[in-house]
Amino acid sequence: MEKTQQRSLKAAEHVANTKSSPTVPQNWDKDLNLVTITEQDINKQETAEQKDLQSSILPDGAEVSLEDIERCYDMGRVVGDGNFAVVRECRVRGLAEMFAMKIVDNAKLQGRGNMIQNEIALLRNLEHPRLIQLFRSHHTDTHVYLLMELVTGGDLFDAITQSGRFTEPSAACMIRDISQALECIHSKSIAHRDIKPENLLRHGNGSLNLKLADFGLAMVVTEPVFTVCGTPTYVAPEILAETGYGVGVDVWAMGVILFVLLGGIPPFRSPDRNQEELFRLIQKGEVHFLSPYWDNKLHIKTYLITMIQILMLLTETSRFKRFMTRQATSKMHPMQKTPPPRTSNIPQISTNLRNQHSKKTLTQNKSDLLSNELKGSEEASVNKGLVETNYI
Repeated sequence: MEKTQQRSLKAAEHVANTKSSPTVPQNWDKDLNLVTITEQDINKQETAEQKDLQSSILPDGAEVSLEDIERCYDMGRVVGDGNFAVVRECRVRGLAEMFAMKIVDNAKLQGRGNMIQNEIALLRNLEHPRLIQLFRSHHTDTHVYLLMELVTGGDLFDAITQSGRFTEPSAACMIRDISQALECIHSKSIAHRDIKPENLLRHGNGSLNLKLADFGLAMVVTEPVFTVCGTPTYVAPEILAETGYGVGVDVWAMGVILFVLLGGIPPFRSPDRNQEELFRLIQKGEVHFLSPYWDNKLHIKTYLITMIQILMLLTETSRFKRFMTRQATSKMHPMQKTPPPRTSNIPQISTNLRNQHSKKTLTQNKSDLLSNELKGSEEASVNKGLVETNYI
């Protein structure tokens, strides 16, 4: 609560600082009976302007009307869309700063409303420069509105389709960012469960700096989880085996991404594009660096090859232990300072929400999962949009 209040004060101060101060006349002629404007007068005016702005901003987490949304926010162009939601550029009226507004259509969720509520609950309690930031949420009878940090560089999937593969330093920088994001959420016992290039946003045009987004499938893990969910290319073997899993499934997905970044293809592929065959290969867990994709890779140091093998260890406990002890990640992190979390101009209203999660987010029947949740076939390259529940 204290941390939230501190962020509220900091944001409010930032709002005040962005407002233009009135000009202070100097050496006014006393014969004209004009009174000099004091610094106290200026502060009073700024405080009044700040109160006016706060009163015009909708309460966080409140049920509002469409008219309230239109009064408070100026919606811009569409910057992203999915099965259940659309994301628009957004400006809070009275501020110049741009945000992203995720607009979720309740009718399209079809009983999956717990996913959006889960995302809100988790993001309220997470703050890290490698995680997308949630500033405010509202809901009407038909939609949920999430005011979020605007990230303008596109996602990692688009970068992969454009570049095919990346150099060792570039891949190392991106894996460093993913690793930092995972260390943050795993320290709070949160498993993301859908780590993939589409959910890694590039901060700035052409930037290799990544932010982890889309916490719709994320959950607090206090005991082994048996729910089958995720995206086929990046799903961990223990999820498919239904033997129980934890946060280590995210580490596996990071290993798959590193393989894709350097080799240009996923580590497991079905020649016939058969998902059952793909799942058998994943559960077998044999990673091969096949020709021609890994030919002439002398520029890739041995430790990165070893890195992939460690991150994709078949046993989750061994994999996660190596990750946590940094035996797998220490050499891949270039010396670079982590930027501070973004400070928003939006005044924060303290709320005490618990992290919410459902043990039955998706069906536990793999055949149903294939037919209903994982539509699309496995490709020789990375597939985008295989999970319908990944709403944006």
